Amino acid sequence: MFACIYSQEILEKVTLSLPGLAESEVGACAQFAYAFSPLVEETATDTVVIDVTGCELVFGSAYELANQIARQAKLSPTAGGLGCQVNVALAANPDAAIQAAQYFPGVTFISPGEELTALGDLPIEKLWCSKSEAHSPKSKPKAGKPTWNIEHETLDQRRMAEIIETLRLWGVRTFREFAELPVAGVSERLGQDGLKLQALAAGKTTRHLRLKQPAPVFKNAIELEYPIAQLEALSFILARLLNQICASLHAYALATNALQVELKLETGARHELKLNLPYPMRDHKVFLKLLLLDTETHPPPAAVVGITINCEPVKPRVLQSGLFIPLAPEPEKLELVLARLEKLVGPENVGSPELLDTHR
Repeated sequence: MFACIYSQEILEKVTLSLPGLAESEVGACAQFAYAFSPLVEETATDTVVIDVTGCELVFGSAYELANQIARQAKLSPTAGGLGCQVNVALAANPDAAIQAAQYFPGVTFISPGEELTALGDLPIEKLWCSKSEAHSPKSKPKAGKPTWNIEHETLDQRRMAEIIETLRLWGVRTFREFAELPVAGVSERLGQDGLKLQALAAGKTTRHLRLKQPAPVFKNAIELEYPIAQLEALSFILARLLNQICASLHAYALATNALQVELKLETGARHELKLNLPYPMRDHKVFLKLLLLDTETHPPPAAVVGITINCEPVKPRVLQSGLFIPLAPEPEKLELVLARLEKLVGPENVGSPELLDTHR
């Protein structure tokens, strides 16, 4: 079961103030939808589709869920709502839910198999016509030619307009009349694009939601229950946070060459540790050893009660060695060796030799 939320008020608000629009207002619908389901597709700035399968266990029946979404949306943004009235449609098909939410006010229920009954009387000109695109200041459609939303179906805009014009010449005026045409005839005369639009008019499209992926965050923090003054105990906490950050870097095929660690001390002060690596890495064991060596060299002046680790993600560096090139030391091992040498002899005594500019 899919629910679609459509807000004309947010649409008007966005299009009228688009140049100076606040970042928090752009995804207002999507952020509101996350309160009901983690599976959200942001179709447009004013339209979102959420998968509410299984949500009845939390919010009650589908009828109660839809009404609760409509009531919650009327609340102010500070109270977790949108501050406006929205259209809500529940259907077994996400595209049918989008059509119903855009063109039927209030709350609409479409039972499985009843999509054509609910949408059949809509004029053929509204077949997948995006109101959000039509009202966008960037796209100014000509009179009599609707603007087509082609985000979900890879159909050429001009081709879709030609199909709609052909249907008008055939005398097809509604979704129901288009859906009742023989499939073989539509395929012969309109091709695969015509079949896609016919399935859309009948509410029989099948697709997965294009889920809105949250922006990756490569930051971890923890508040300790009691102060830590020993390096061994601190290493366990650092290893846990670094494991999570490196797992996120692996998931997005990224690495990092800058690591910032902020230690919250018992006195309320802050102690910072920074690692600037010459080579992008994502090995949590190397990071842990480097941080422990840096902590031994620059120990915090008081016990630690909180830790925050943040890193700057970059693309990993990929090198391919030649057949006749001698093997160089691995960047991770070289960085550890240099860090150990700096601890022993001091950072000012570690580096590359250079020739002095003298008469000799």
